[in-house]
Amino acid sequence: MDVKKNRQVCLAHLPQIKHKLSIAGVLTKTASWRSNDKESTAQIDLLIERNDKVINLCEMKYASEEFIIDKSYDEILRNKRGVFRAQTKTKKAIHITLITTYGVRHNEYWGNIQSEVTMIDLFAF
Repeated sequence: MDVKKNRQVCLAHLPQIKHKLSIAGVLTKTASWRSNDKESTAQIDLLIERNDKVINLCEMKYASEEFIIDKSYDEILRNKRGVFRAQTKTKKAIHITLITTYGVRHNEYWGNIQSEVTMIDLFAF
């Protein structure tokens, strides 16, 4: 599944994502984001900017089984958060959220993830 289709599915199920993140009652704005600096490139699938001074940086990953974060992908996620913070100059907390088909394996690189949403969560109600 390509990124555009992943994003469309997630946008269609934004109430379920917010419910899973326990922010259903919080005012939010959503957008995708791409850095404008040629030296520090980053692209974020979905941002949920919350009225409680938190931004969920959402990465969407389609996988046929549990998604595994390895060292290189952990570095990519850290880079995306850093580039986003530097270029937007936000003072808000940034929480990384993975939206995956079957969840994320809780391994040594899982600690950088604040929340996850699965396909089951998207179709919960």
